[in-house]
Amino acid sequence: MRLANKIIINADDFGYTDVVNGAILRSFQRFLITNTSMLVNMQGFNDAAGLVQQHAVLAGKVGVRLNFSGGFSLTSAIRACPQFCNKSGYFNLRGSRRIPLLSRRVKQAVYGEMKAQLEKALMAGIRPSHLDTRHSLHRQWPVAMALARLGQEYGIPRMRFFHNLGPGMRGAKAGYRRLFNKWMCRSMGVSVPDFSGDVDDLLRLPAKRLPEGKFIEITVAPTVDAYGELVDRSGKGLQSKLRPVIDHRYTLSYADLPLAPVRAGHGFRLADHLPSFRMDHSS
Repeated sequence: MRLANKIIINADDFGYTDVVNGAILRSFQRFLITNTSMLVNMQGFNDAAGLVQQHAVLAGKVGVRLNFSGGFSLTSAIRACPQFCNKSGYFNLRGSRRIPLLSRRVKQAVYGEMKAQLEKALMAGIRPSHLDTRHSLHRQWPVAMALARLGQEYGIPRMRFFHNLGPGMRGAKAGYRRLFNKWMCRSMGVSVPDFSGDVDDLLRLPAKRLPEGKFIEITVAPTVDAYGELVDRSGKGLQSKLRPVIDHRYTLSYADLPLAPVRAGHGFRLADHLPSFRMDHSS
């Protein structure tokens, strides 16, 4: 008898636009998703933050998706880094672009921008369930180190691992990602799902490679079509797309993901950061 997997169904880009926000809220209300990741520097952020305060179904199920690939930057230091921002201060980095070794100044700017984005969420009353980066930018070591440090400083021990599910994840690529996962968990005290990918990645796996007894994150991007129906960004009906993985005996949110062992001196204390916010958000 196979051990059942535990499934997190996470909706990306809460805060992108009001339309996306409404689609994500409806997806929660219809029990299609169990978590979402919020963008704080996009046009729909204020609307998303308001929805969190108004709807109990969102409580404890909103993570923060740090964004270096779109929207306006929050700190002046990162605007002085042309590999991340254009001359107008808008992010122009894409996840496919390689990030070389960064200077101390640029590393500090990246970390400062991460803190600014996280603190904007905290000031809006969001208590993040997990951390993530848009377009899985943290698969690159300089960003991964900064993200892990941010989680330690702010007491957010759960993070999304980058895409590692599907028939194409074999050989050196899969090996690297497994090692990265173990490093994040064992060295940095970070908890991540065992696998992350979309529904098709899971369904296309041959039977002999199907995970068993693992924590799996399924990612979706809810929106609405011209008729106001819930669809994924691919245009497929959201309910029909997710039907193969929705079994509420085995679904959970990021808050339910077991914590990794914490090394001495790296305790997680989110409450330490809630009373005051002193980051420079200069424009």
